[in-house]
Amino acid sequence: MSKSYKLKLVLGGSLASGKNTVLDTYEDSGSPIGVSFKSVECLVNEEDNYRFIVWDLKDRKRFRFLFPVFCRGACAGLLCFDLSNKESFSDLHRWITLFKENVNEIPIILIGTRANLTNREVSEDAINNLIATNEDLIYIEHTSLLSVEENLEVIFKKLIKTLQPGQDLSHFRLTFTIEDEQLIRLKNFFDRCPICKRRIHNNVGLKNMYKNTVDSDALRLKESLIRLVNNIEEIRFDYSNKISLGIPCCDCYKKIFD
Repeated sequence: MSKSYKLKLVLGGSLASGKNTVLDTYEDSGSPIGVSFKSVECLVNEEDNYRFIVWDLKDRKRFRFLFPVFCRGACAGLLCFDLSNKESFSDLHRWITLFKENVNEIPIILIGTRANLTNREVSEDAINNLIATNEDLIYIEHTSLLSVEENLEVIFKKLIKTLQPGQDLSHFRLTFTIEDEQLIRLKNFFDRCPICKRRIHNNVGLKNMYKNTVDSDALRLKESLIRLVNNIEEIRFDYSNKISLGIPCCDCYKKIFD
């Protein structure tokens, strides 16, 4: 019988850790809430599905008081450092302490980035000493000689093997979703019902419409919504007192059209 898992990961590392080369969460380090998200799905043996929601912690001092809360409920941690930057390696102690104090006994995958550079500042002995004093650490080197997908496959295979030691990984397929900027703008604009003003937590219909490349009506609607959002400031100035724009929530939709 096939199994499906939805798991939370935390991704940490200093601003100089090179973690953006490992997993681009499509958000810059200036995230207004101190964290951004990405979904990574692993299909194992064409039946078991592992969906990882990665919480990428943005290492700004003003956000650090929130990190203990962001770590709660994680099944594992991904922790990056730059092999050509000794300071990013020294900063690992702070991150390891953060993970261990706020999530009990989770495996931590240590990822050394830029492994193929010649100006290496972090020695193998230093890495081995760190692992020897932290039993939960698992070390992987990330190199630009491999593609993003190949590097991620190595990381997530190791992660699944750690979480599920008996899992057979003879057939493994990895996909990760990146929502383009325009879709993010649409979702942010249409995130509240224009009638009851409640937040729409999962606007699946909007996303499906946006991704539809076959239906001509969906394509025309998509173009109209993009044009609307791109010109919204002008529209609000002219009509803000006359109309309310948005997509109704399920409850309001039923009340109107039933």
